[in-house]
Amino acid sequence: MSQYLVLSHIKIQNANSIAGLTWGFPAITQFLGFTHALNRKISNQYDGEYDTELIGCGVISHAIQNKVYQPKQYADFEFIQSRNPPVLALHKNGKKVPVIEEGKMNLTVSLVIELNKSLTLTTEQIKEFEQKIESLSYQMRIAGGTLLSISKVNLLAASTQNQHTDMLRKIKRLTMPGFVLFDRHEYLQQHYQTLLTKHSSKGGNAKKPQLIDAWLDFSALKFKAIPELSKDQNQPDDNTTAKWEYISKPNTGYLIPLMTGYKAISELYTPKQVKNTRDETTPTRFVEAIHSVGEWKSMHNTKHIIDIIWRYQHDGQWYLCKQNINTGIEKTDDTNNIEQTQTFNLNEALNNF
Repeated sequence: MSQYLVLSHIKIQNANSIAGLTWGFPAITQFLGFTHALNRKISNQYDGEYDTELIGCGVISHAIQNKVYQPKQYADFEFIQSRNPPVLALHKNGKKVPVIEEGKMNLTVSLVIELNKSLTLTTEQIKEFEQKIESLSYQMRIAGGTLLSISKVNLLAASTQNQHTDMLRKIKRLTMPGFVLFDRHEYLQQHYQTLLTKHSSKGGNAKKPQLIDAWLDFSALKFKAIPELSKDQNQPDDNTTAKWEYISKPNTGYLIPLMTGYKAISELYTPKQVKNTRDETTPTRFVEAIHSVGEWKSMHNTKHIIDIIWRYQHDGQWYLCKQNINTGIEKTDDTNNIEQTQTFNLNEALNNF
């Protein structure tokens, strides 16, 4: 049985817009962090009442508004800044407080949160659980921003193929119109190998491409000059005109640079070994941001909900967020049915949403 918690059309104010080297949308770690924090609140406040964990989430974006301005035409966008504390607050020496550069944005997103164990609840208990989730969510922040409103909170479950089809339809109805964020790290790997192959075929003393070169091909806006040679010219000179052509990205689709986790840059320190940490019971490790490639696709193209779920993956010094991680949850399609023992009337529960 599969079960998902859908938080539909969440309006967030003043969320973090800067994520590592990128800006424009919060890092995927921000949304998985909210999922993890919500899971801890459920465990702490309702200890033993709900035997399940929130292990991943899908992100669907509906609207974004970065707080930026353009000083003049064709200039780079700059973040609108404020003094915190406000400009009226003064230091003891009478000087104004400094501006700490921040990138903020307002956005509307939906989250599809995956449960690792299906809850066996009656219709009344499901409604009570949804109300508790909504109440806990309003006490939290998402990507550092203030949660203003949630359109709906729904707990959806499915076991048979028909029920999975109905659940997918319900989730689309709750989250459209919107765009789903997909993990496309394989595009980056493929393109990097292509660059290495081209480099080895050229030979000579050409500089070997680095992984960041491949990543910039996805994130940078690139043009190249095509010389317009006259009839008597074989080579361009300083006076030769050129036609500028856009260099398309290595793969098709709405591809974006994306921060997807962290890599350790230090050993794992025992509690209390590093001063001024958040608490004295958790080990500490210094990390740096990891960047990859993502793709936005319309929600109506989604065929399996499990495909949109981001989950944590820890491998030694790597702390990553990935999709399509094998969790033992089986994917269903028209030719694959799941045999499960139903412990309550799913059709009755789904019809009440």
